[in-house]
Amino acid sequence: MTFKVLLIDDEPWALEGLQLWIPWEQLGFEICGVCENGAEGLKRMEEWKPDLVMVDIHMPVMDGLEMIEEWRRRGNGSTKFIIITGYSDFEYARKALKFRVSRYLLKPLDEDQAVLEIRAVVQELIKEQEQLHIGQVVQREHEIMSIKETLMGKELSIEAHQVIESLSQSAEVWNVCLVQGPQENAARWIRLSAEFLNQGDPVYMIRLRNNLVSIVFGDAAHESSAPIRKQLEAMARRLASFRAFMAAGSAVSSLTRIRQSQITAEEALLHAFYEEDNSMILDYDKLKDQHFSKHYNQLEILERILAAFQLIDHAAYQSVVEYTEQTFRQARVHPDEAQKFVIYLLHEIRTYMDKQLARNEEILVQLFEIPNLDATMLTLDVLIDMLYSCGRVCFELLLKENPAETQGIVQDINDYIHVHFREGLTIKMLAEHFFLHPAYLGQLLIRKNGIGFNEMLHNLRIEEACRLLQMNQYKNSEISEKVGYSSYPLFLKQFEKRMNMSPNDYKKNVQL
Repeated sequence: MTFKVLLIDDEPWALEGLQLWIPWEQLGFEICGVCENGAEGLKRMEEWKPDLVMVDIHMPVMDGLEMIEEWRRRGNGSTKFIIITGYSDFEYARKALKFRVSRYLLKPLDEDQAVLEIRAVVQELIKEQEQLHIGQVVQREHEIMSIKETLMGKELSIEAHQVIESLSQSAEVWNVCLVQGPQENAARWIRLSAEFLNQGDPVYMIRLRNNLVSIVFGDAAHESSAPIRKQLEAMARRLASFRAFMAAGSAVSSLTRIRQSQITAEEALLHAFYEEDNSMILDYDKLKDQHFSKHYNQLEILERILAAFQLIDHAAYQSVVEYTEQTFRQARVHPDEAQKFVIYLLHEIRTYMDKQLARNEEILVQLFEIPNLDATMLTLDVLIDMLYSCGRVCFELLLKENPAETQGIVQDINDYIHVHFREGLTIKMLAEHFFLHPAYLGQLLIRKNGIGFNEMLHNLRIEEACRLLQMNQYKNSEISEKVGYSSYPLFLKQFEKRMNMSPNDYKKNVQL
């Protein structure tokens, strides 16, 4: 560290000697100025704030001791003085001690002795700087802790309340800007954030969680062009590469009410869930009229997801993921609700996969990891990407492992329909028998057979009706009942549709 020294002597040769003979730079000083008397010295000390002043005692206008006395009277107790005189009078020494003069040197100056004395002053200055720094750090930590307790709504001690009241006077308005970023490199983006803030301003960076920082700042007026706001906007642009988001609350008139800014900043930060551009600060005052919803069709999404897995239909899965994203954006589903639901979907998919691939532990280890809600930055884009990614992994594994098994299930279903089509069979009854959802079952049959359940059922019934008509043993109405129709008009409709003739015409053609 470099200190400043001011040299004062009414004899020009003495001033020149002080500048040339003493290795100031090696001793850790820079000469901030020189002057010729105490009165001028006072002006220069007010202007330059030197750490050390070397001053002659006997000077015109105002001597050295008078100057030091006046400087101390003005409340400047930290400045170091080394007085230089050609007299070794005890009275001068006594006065020098009274005014807390660090050192006393006699003329003609002994260079070695002067260097020793100046080195001793340097050590005093360094020690005082260290003590001052420690005191400032302790005070700063006390201020930060008091502000943090206020942000969290805790009851303050009398001392903490006094700290908040005192700090509040340093600005007209106060606000909170939250910074939320990824936990895995939090130390880096938090350190970078601090570099954008001018430590001379009324601004405090408070770490609330591993991935959340609250910047409490004061301004002269609540204007978008305020200096600290400009610093925060530059910070937002820089932190965009870290996938971090920033949100400002509503300003308050006193630091004692800063919790209200914290709450509104948290509300604004929720909107980061739907934001694609994180290089700008989300402002509560601009977003407060945008509300979130908790209403959307969870059951439909879940059923479509599971249906796609049972059918091993990757395209259908991708379609429902796209539908989920559109639903969330259109309904503006509350971020907490959306996050919990997608995590729930991932757990359901994982459970399904565990059951399907239980025999192959090597494949199971390839499955996706489900994130922790508290430890990860989960925007809608991130969640949708998770669903797409886990789908790619799962369907690739299912297509390798289960094609024969899926075909076997369809064959069992077809066999059952061939045996029971004469009964009042419905897709609901069939689904219950095979423990499948009716929608899944219907899609599965279309995918594997090329036709749906009802079409297949009518084909089998009309085919059987034709066989019975050829026997010429039953009335048409009896045949309708035997093949499973409870309504004769329906039988006629389905027969004519497939055979392009009525049952009577069919019998005549057969007899010919």
